[in-house]
Amino acid sequence: MKVAVMATGGIGGFFGGLLAQNGNDVTFIARGEHLRAIRANGLQVKSRGGEFVCKPANATDDPASVGIVDWIIFSVKTYDTETAARAILPMIGAQTTVVTFQNGVESVEQIAAVIGNDKVIAAPVQIESAIVAPGVIAQTSPFRTVIVGEMNGTITPRVEWLVEQLKRGGVDASASDAMPAPLWAKLLFLASFSGLTTLARTEGAMLFKSREAQETLRAAMQEIAEVARAYDVKLPADIVDQRLKFALNVPPGMTSSMHKDLLKGNRLEIDALNGAVVRLGAAKNIATPVNRTIYVALKAEDERTKEKS
Repeated sequence: MKVAVMATGGIGGFFGGLLAQNGNDVTFIARGEHLRAIRANGLQVKSRGGEFVCKPANATDDPASVGIVDWIIFSVKTYDTETAARAILPMIGAQTTVVTFQNGVESVEQIAAVIGNDKVIAAPVQIESAIVAPGVIAQTSPFRTVIVGEMNGTITPRVEWLVEQLKRGGVDASASDAMPAPLWAKLLFLASFSGLTTLARTEGAMLFKSREAQETLRAAMQEIAEVARAYDVKLPADIVDQRLKFALNVPPGMTSSMHKDLLKGNRLEIDALNGAVVRLGAAKNIATPVNRTIYVALKAEDERTKEKS
């Protein structure tokens, strides 16, 4: 298959690298020093399953130069979704599939509004992976789990193909007939855990030692579960207990990408996480006070960063 990675950050680089290792024709879209390093030395991927280098590696900063592809790995930050969706239009043909690995529950609709509903599938992912040096991607979490699905709940050949490809790379991948529930299950954990740790500027293993922090985390998760139910999303009855247990057992040193972005002075995905909870909750007259507090505080941080850029 001909694959394009839009773009080659921690997530896109990791999964694009795996597809390249499987023999697919992959083009990595990147910029700056990262692009120059990939062109010169290939893309190096360090994972819990071993290390490998995609070399030579096709890489460009111009999506329009790639041509029509079969697959697009869509993994830009959520605040760049519409801009990136328009940038990939020259790569889309009649049989192209765009799979979004992004956070939140709104990206599929946002991408589809630009390229068409039939082109997009979702793949909520649990992994900690980042660019650790130009041309180098490292997976640092003990897990790498992906759920792939069509938004209409069918299990199609393209879903099965991607699941098989990811499994070949050692990923815990599965097909889902329950979208958008997996997207909401991820949001329930990520918005709560990421939001509170980022707000506190403290990693989870330290922050959630306190009973008060645990109770606040549960309250944030419960709000999201209530909003999901209002939209007829079928989450497990014990989803809050499940995700709370997971959050309280993350290893020391593990933190969220939003927390890392705050420390680096980067923009935050706050609108797609807690902001979405607040907006979607308000539309159904559901109060979300914990998520609103997180959103208001971190939105101010994001606005300050935008003003500097």
